Amino acid sequence: MGLDALSLLDLRKLDPSPALGPNLFMLFGTARSERHLNVSAGRLVRWLRAKHRVHADADGLLGPNERKTKLRRKARRAKLLGTMGTDDADDGIRTGWICVNLGTIDRSGTESTVIGDDGRVSGFGVSHAGLRTIIFQIMTEGRRAEMGLETLWTQALDRCLSPSTSGSINGDKTVQARVKPERELHPVEKAMLGNIHRPSGLSGGRNGQYSRGGQPNQARFYSTQQPLEPSTTEVDLLSTSSPTELARMLTYDAHQKQRLLKLLQAQLEEMDSTAAQLALSTGFDGSTGIKTPFTELLHLAMETLPPTRTWECRLSIQYKATTSGLQGPIVWLDRVALLVGELRMYAIKATRHQYLQLLTCIFRSSGDEATVVNMGLDVINTMHQRNESILASDIIVSIIEGAAMGDKTRARDITARLEKLLFRADAPYMNMDEQLLKRLMTAYARQGNWDGVWNAWGVPARNLRPRSADLYVHIFQLACASESRRGRCAQVLRRCIPEANSEDPPVLANITLRQTALQCIEITEPRAREFAELPEDAQGQLARLRQREFAKLFRLINLD
Repeated sequence: MGLDALSLLDLRKLDPSPALGPNLFMLFGTARSERHLNVSAGRLVRWLRAKHRVHADADGLLGPNERKTKLRRKARRAKLLGTMGTDDADDGIRTGWICVNLGTIDRSGTESTVIGDDGRVSGFGVSHAGLRTIIFQIMTEGRRAEMGLETLWTQALDRCLSPSTSGSINGDKTVQARVKPERELHPVEKAMLGNIHRPSGLSGGRNGQYSRGGQPNQARFYSTQQPLEPSTTEVDLLSTSSPTELARMLTYDAHQKQRLLKLLQAQLEEMDSTAAQLALSTGFDGSTGIKTPFTELLHLAMETLPPTRTWECRLSIQYKATTSGLQGPIVWLDRVALLVGELRMYAIKATRHQYLQLLTCIFRSSGDEATVVNMGLDVINTMHQRNESILASDIIVSIIEGAAMGDKTRARDITARLEKLLFRADAPYMNMDEQLLKRLMTAYARQGNWDGVWNAWGVPARNLRPRSADLYVHIFQLACASESRRGRCAQVLRRCIPEANSEDPPVLANITLRQTALQCIEITEPRAREFAELPEDAQGQLARLRQREFAKLFRLINLD
């Protein structure tokens, strides 16, 4: 049918059931124009009737003759009114919205009384006890954004699934209804937290609504009674090792999928680079290799969820893979481009931290320089349109940090341009916290640009803020890890030891700082300890060795 931005909502857990029927599935699609809207809806109705004998109702769909009649009457009115005619009035032709109702599949066509589980009458009318009710909402892009039906139904479903308490009055006594029992963690979550092995399947579902066979216990249609308390017996989820059962159970439980994604994202953020490489190295990049247990859980949790529900988790995966040094399709630029496109297309409400992660992924990706820069500008323009500050140090540092991990030639060019903004003394965004300074110094050190490292090092002193011991430890570690270790360590020691000793309050007494400084001294002068321990009354050559520069620094750091 050529429809875009298809999304599916599973509304079977709404209680009470919506007026459209229980077991409700609602499908959304966007048409390119008003003409495309009518053509695609008409073809769908005819195809359902011819191929599946489903007589669907299409509200808002005009038949060919009806449309021609309305257009002819509109043209006649415009001709009579002349210049006074207007297209702003609702003429009943350009609706922008067609609702195709397939009805309830396999339902009976006769009216009957609906009897509840306790034997009492809880409703009446045509039985809706079929397999499922399907509604297809087809809209133009403008009308879909204006109506916001997906947000409306999603919020209603979230309110229904959230645990709450309720009360009822019985005579003079108020009886508080018990909150439905719910496990603290889903069994899949427990299995993954204990040891990341592939869990076998799910049981129970939310509030025990799912059995071993995976069939949901739906609420009664038009029921006004309180739902019965769920059974306290639960099926052991780990009693079988079938991944098919796990996939089937998760298909019926979108809420648990969302919880599982949150848990996987939190665990991924806590992984170090080595663990992230092992978890994401195979299986998530579309390769034919065997999936890891972590990526298999990710696939099961993301399956059938709309892009708006999985965007945050996919961004975390992309950022972790980028910063961990993974290679291959998982860090290709087209994956980042998909995240940027979804951010703008679906108007995803991203946090500032997520914008910065996206910029780092963009400038870290290997690709054409023009494409990378244009994509970064798209993100910055989106931030500006959403009232986010864009002339800020955190954005500049994120871009430099991402570029430093990519192509060196491109990194030098981008860094040289952004330095003119970053190190302006009169700029209002110059105040950077130490975390940003550490990231910036690391990016410069990765490029081998120690002039940039010292420029970043001078920012706190330029703003009259004392440096902490952690910042001194960081620059000592960068010097120890640099390519020309001996020269860099000597340079850092000569400049930073006197500054650390003159800080207010002094930070040279910090144990960690002393240890890293001693490591730098051992790299610069391996015999500094031997020279420093010479006796004070030594004469001649021994006295000169004892008074060497790094022997003095060793005594200063080791004794104070």
